[in-house]
Amino acid sequence: MSIKNLSVFFPVFNEEGNIENTIENALKVLEKLKLEDYEVIVVDDGSTDKTGKVADSLAKQNPKVRVIHHPKNSGYGEALKSGFYNAKFDTIVYTDGDGQFDFSEVNKFLEKIETNDLIIGYRIKRRDPFFRIFFKKGWKLTLLAFFRLTLKDVDCGFKMVKRKVLEKIPRLESSRGAMINAELAIKAKKAGFKIGQVGVNHFPRLSGKPTGANFNVIIKSYLDLIKLWWELKDNKTLFLCLLGIILLACFLRFYKLSGYMTFLGDEGRDAIIIKKILTEGDLPFIGPPTSVGNIYLGPFYYYMMTIPMAIFWLNPTAAAGMDALIGVATVMLIYYLGKIWFGRASALIAAFLYAISPVNIIYSRSSWNPNPAPFFSLIGIWGCYKAYQTKNFLWFILVGAAAAAALQMHYLVVLLIPIYLILWFFQYFQKKGRNILTGSLGAVIAFWAVMLPFVLFDLRNNFLNFRAIKKLLFDHQAVEFNPLGILVKVPGLYFNNLIGRYITAENLILTAVVGILILLPIIKLIVQRFKGKEMEWSLFALAVWLVIGLVGLSLYQSSIYDHYLGFLNPAPYLLLAASLNLVRVPTSHVGIRLLFWTAVPVLLLALTLVNLQKNPLVYPPNNQLKRTQDVAKFIIDKSEGRSFNFALLAKNNYDSTYQFYLDLYGHKPKPVPAEKTDQLFVVCEDPVCDPTHSPKHEIAAFGWSKIEWEQEVYGVKLYKLIANPSGRP
Repeated sequence: MSIKNLSVFFPVFNEEGNIENTIENALKVLEKLKLEDYEVIVVDDGSTDKTGKVADSLAKQNPKVRVIHHPKNSGYGEALKSGFYNAKFDTIVYTDGDGQFDFSEVNKFLEKIETNDLIIGYRIKRRDPFFRIFFKKGWKLTLLAFFRLTLKDVDCGFKMVKRKVLEKIPRLESSRGAMINAELAIKAKKAGFKIGQVGVNHFPRLSGKPTGANFNVIIKSYLDLIKLWWELKDNKTLFLCLLGIILLACFLRFYKLSGYMTFLGDEGRDAIIIKKILTEGDLPFIGPPTSVGNIYLGPFYYYMMTIPMAIFWLNPTAAAGMDALIGVATVMLIYYLGKIWFGRASALIAAFLYAISPVNIIYSRSSWNPNPAPFFSLIGIWGCYKAYQTKNFLWFILVGAAAAAALQMHYLVVLLIPIYLILWFFQYFQKKGRNILTGSLGAVIAFWAVMLPFVLFDLRNNFLNFRAIKKLLFDHQAVEFNPLGILVKVPGLYFNNLIGRYITAENLILTAVVGILILLPIIKLIVQRFKGKEMEWSLFALAVWLVIGLVGLSLYQSSIYDHYLGFLNPAPYLLLAASLNLVRVPTSHVGIRLLFWTAVPVLLLALTLVNLQKNPLVYPPNNQLKRTQDVAKFIIDKSEGRSFNFALLAKNNYDSTYQFYLDLYGHKPKPVPAEKTDQLFVVCEDPVCDPTHSPKHEIAAFGWSKIEWEQEVYGVKLYKLIANPSGRP
């Protein structure tokens, strides 16, 4: 053992029943260590019992024991600081004075301190009340989130530290609570010191009461944590910019959500299905129908909707709120990936532009199954990156699950599968990675596990979707491989549908500039490949994502709508971040540098202006949800408590929204002709309606009828039809 001198201290507060035993045991252990010298410090933190007197008595009996008295209770943190900064030797160890640790285990620390600067104990089995253990679990997760601190038990009251650590790191500031332990570890880690861990036994308290987990201490610890986090935070200005972007994204997605959200037939259909799940336990194995080929999606989006609509009982705004929250999370993911790949400043610009894009805002403000596709696409790309970064194929399990979730948002998301496969092969052929077989099989299992309800549906229904997909692909109904067509269609998809619609608000000049700028990193990648240099993974992944996505979409023969590109739309934002990072120039080129730092703000300002001009919030809200609710209540009032039939006349809508609320309000319309009543309420959303002569099934099946009254209600026309067997007016 190379340690010759050792300072030991014990922070105590009202430990008169434990302190004498603790000190005497420590002295016995220290004598056996054959040290040249040692000291034992008792830090009495303003005890109100006889702790101080017992400690003074021990100091009189042994000159190696000394006592530091605090005039009042200042908290655990102040007690530790008194011990740290009053110790005289180069190696310092402390443990709590309540006797819950066996000081003889200091040998474990002495063995490890030779190759480490700070040794932190972790309790092999805690002997604390449940509340303290519960708080510590939450505290550990908080430290992981704020500081990426992954220690097993940072708050364990048994540690050894070299004096040089305390001398180099900023002075410890925390006064109370667990934060003092975390602060020591965080600052030591940030300063580059080596941290080791050892397991120690933890025994039940024999006397006194614990003081470390009362409500005031917990609050103070979290306040200390926030203060420390801010003090150690690098690039505070950039962080405040990020916070501003997140708040802006939240505002643009949540402001008057119930007024602006779309609530038409598809949303009403989904709400009815969620109601059946929550009230009848009717779990669907199939999702919404697609617009082509009699193909259905999986039910994953319905399962997602169930959570918010269960919390905010059957409120469709909650489902829209879920999509809004996912939209904000997508902004944060773009920043996160952009930061680790291309730097904070470039990532902030990419996240900001994504946050203010009118198309992205629109698709984040309603509950619709294609809306989360960008989020799940990014999760898959992140999983591929983590597999590459950590050289661990187990991350592809996340990729498989994300791919299955994304595929159930929209059928064109199937194009993600070849993208993820290419990234898998890229890593595999570079022979970089472990757990290749386990991770790859796990990815396949995760994919089919998430797809399981969809698969079970097909098995029960004679492979309905499989046959429809086969027909779609091989009968050239909607997909056709034409090399010339690809060359013709890809530029338009790229500049008009992707860059123009999503980033530049269809401004032609900005579309050309940004479109070219985004291609620069791909050009760099090609140059790297021809020069035989190793390609940057991030640029390779984004290039594959963009190229495969555009080529795949070009094979689709029908019209391309904005939401078809949802799985692809994060890619150009990240490539823009890469481009901004790429065109930075050396400081010696002052003129070019000045041009760059002038051009970027001008471009950013122009993009901000054109996007904000088309922001959906500049228009009045559609109030579709409130209109539906009010019309449903009006019909119920006019039905006078009697059963009724219902029909909707609308070219761009169907009746599921009204059906949902009429049922929710306890007046579900009767179906015709099975349960024909004496009154039929017809809502007309078209400019011109002739309900008595409409061929719509719900009206025709009601039989000959005449209009008893008509009235304009909340922006729609409402008719009450009654039977008219004679057919005469």
